[in-house]
Amino acid sequence: MHAPIRAARLPAFGTVFSGQTRKDPMAVSKKRRGRPAASSAVADDFLIQLEQATRGLLALNVSVLERMEKRIGLAPLRALQSLERLGPSMVTQLGDDLDLLSSTASRLSDRLADAGYITRSVSPTNRRATLLELTDAGRAVLDDLETLRVQAFGEVAALMSDVDRAALVQGTQAFTDAHRELSDRARQDRTGPVSKPR
Repeated sequence: MHAPIRAARLPAFGTVFSGQTRKDPMAVSKKRRGRPAASSAVADDFLIQLEQATRGLLALNVSVLERMEKRIGLAPLRALQSLERLGPSMVTQLGDDLDLLSSTASRLSDRLADAGYITRSVSPTNRRATLLELTDAGRAVLDDLETLRVQAFGEVAALMSDVDRAALVQGTQAFTDAHRELSDRARQDRTGPVSKPR
């Protein structure tokens, strides 16, 4: 059995995800008036309501990640998720996706390979490059993460109506799609279009 890969502990979140909502969103808007707006195209009131409405989702996700962090660590977990999304990738591609230096990505991939979560091999298209790929053990970690999330969501969703569940899925799917588009744009701005190794 492989020893856990450790990473820095999560910061204490205190009451940030307590689920409590402010009674006067406009008062919050006034307090934050001096700060740069997140997006001039989106109304402040909506953004405040969204921040409050998603606290439960964030708190649930943090709780699940804290459990996984004890097993593998957050940086290694992000790397496994990246490789699942990208498919077999070179170290430089992993670093670009995680916004890490190549040397940092290389050390991280070494640790993952030593733990049996990925394989490292010579790239068939570039003998000087290292190709990374998930192993069954690495996929099992991601499967466990998904299982924990599904269980946690199930406990909360059981208290919701069918109408609210459908609305939640529709809204969060739209948010996820927009977030993915934003992430892809940021990644392409840094590195250009990502091309998978053949």
